[in-house]
Amino acid sequence: MTVNRPRKHRRTAAGRSAVLLAAVTVVAAAGCGGTAASSSSSSTSTSTSSTGTGTVANITWQTMWSGNTLTLLNQMVSAFNSTHPDIHVTESNIPSATGDAKLLSEIAAGDPPDVFTEWNPVLGEYAADGTIQPLTPYLTGAYSGLEKWEYPIALQGGEYKGTLFALPMSMNSWALYYNKSMMKAAGISSPPTTLAQLYADSAKEWKVSGNKISQIGFYPDYNQGFEYFGSFFNAVNCFNSAGQYDLASCPGALTEANFFAQYDSYPYSDIAALETAYGAVAGGDDDAFVAGKEGFAMDGPWEGAQNIPVTNPAMVGNFGVEAFPGTVAGPSTFGQGNYNIIPKGASDPSAAFTFISWLAGFNNTTFTSQIDPKGGWMPASPAIVAAPAYQAWLKANPWLTVFVNQMSSQYSVTPTLTKTESEFEQAEATATEDIAEKTKTPQQALVYIDAQANSGAGG
Repeated sequence: MTVNRPRKHRRTAAGRSAVLLAAVTVVAAAGCGGTAASSSSSSTSTSTSSTGTGTVANITWQTMWSGNTLTLLNQMVSAFNSTHPDIHVTESNIPSATGDAKLLSEIAAGDPPDVFTEWNPVLGEYAADGTIQPLTPYLTGAYSGLEKWEYPIALQGGEYKGTLFALPMSMNSWALYYNKSMMKAAGISSPPTTLAQLYADSAKEWKVSGNKISQIGFYPDYNQGFEYFGSFFNAVNCFNSAGQYDLASCPGALTEANFFAQYDSYPYSDIAALETAYGAVAGGDDDAFVAGKEGFAMDGPWEGAQNIPVTNPAMVGNFGVEAFPGTVAGPSTFGQGNYNIIPKGASDPSAAFTFISWLAGFNNTTFTSQIDPKGGWMPASPAIVAAPAYQAWLKANPWLTVFVNQMSSQYSVTPTLTKTESEFEQAEATATEDIAEKTKTPQQALVYIDAQANSGAGG
């Protein structure tokens, strides 16, 4: 897994479908969580409430990250502890595949972490059943302007039925990468600006001999699917008047499904095998685009900021980024990020809120503007983008401007949190594969998604 792509990501540790399935079945697995792997700091002080009277509130922060990201987390914890003498944070990390099951088992046992970083589609479910605490009691005084400080898509991703339950410490943004040398070899003078151009240009770059693929033009990633392309087609938040998912009646969703079907002539299983070989499904930082074997790819800023320089430096300077050419009238992205929550039973919710607002960058712009570039992250607020350190990063890497501009685009959208969002996303992943394997028509795929997503309690 890369340092910055938790919740989806096209290349999660166990693949997108497996991660979402874990999220869907988390309640049944609640008693099977593993032991926290490591701690970035420790304290022997007794846990007390942070009252400004000289006592120290010891709080725990639990994440599902691994690898190089842990170095960044250690830096964050050290910086916070050094500037907040009345609060001491200890970070621990647990396997992402069992993270939610572990959290629920800890809550059931009365010993949850004070802060948990969540990227799976369970916030709506957790908010609805009381698994996590609302943050509204703390949005007063110095924090009264926090909600307006955030990007709208960042704020919306933490709200359930108008109440704030989660704060992002970083956001993701998605755009179209292109390989400059492959474009030149194919006689393509400039990156595509329409879906038709993308299809025609990518067709010139495919190299397939029998069932062996040596080079990909463009392929709607088999581990991404509907969810991450939705904003490009006005296909996010398709609900009927009863509040149920209704992609089958959503024109944008059908256009998106037909977009996936357009690529079904390319061998899905062989593409999956190729990506697996590069480590995509196994959670590695390598993939066909990083390896220089894919002409166009829809991905986030970490691809160019982290994966390429670390894994294949030869690709540095050989790629560009443009807004994905969807059917909406302007650049857009799907709102999604790394959200911090305060579980039910947390020992000191007030201290926990102080910490998660700091992680978001509120009243902490200088530090956050320095740490977000290290992770290839988009900030939760435009105020962080405006900071000198972040501006220096953009100046050194101008291709990142595409991702930043999309954060405030009127066409960017965040999915509405519901109690069955995990079922919805699992169904989307399955339907995308069904279209690619020609086992469902686009319309059948949409009907399937609705049926699966609406089979639970809804809401």
